Amino acid sequence: MRAWPALLLVAASAHAGDVERGRALVADRTQTLCLLCHALTAAGDANQGNLAPPLAGIATRLDAKDLRDRIADMRRFNPATVMPPFRSTAGLRDVAPAWAGKPALTEQQLDDIVAYLGTLAK
Repeated sequence: MRAWPALLLVAASAHAGDVERGRALVADRTQTLCLLCHALTAAGDANQGNLAPPLAGIATRLDAKDLRDRIADMRRFNPATVMPPFRSTAGLRDVAPAWAGKPALTEQQLDDIVAYLGTLAK
């Protein structure tokens, strides 16, 4: 079991991630919608998704850079993914005018989410 040192998170990005802000973003069903597809535990939860892999133990499977890259734009790894590209607007269509040309997450929010996911080693 490993948790990522803060130094690794800073090296992956210009911003240090905040675990508590990241936890809140992952749980936020109005902005990130992470729990629409993912469950936090391997056993799942009736109020969480089962479309994508559970987030339990994610810190043992992916390092901070890999997580960051996948959240930013999973299409780089799987062009057929249904996961939204949270830091890219390239190739998107049918985007609401208020969101046109704007990524869904800021760099800081992405760093916060990565910091939180880095605590999920079990």
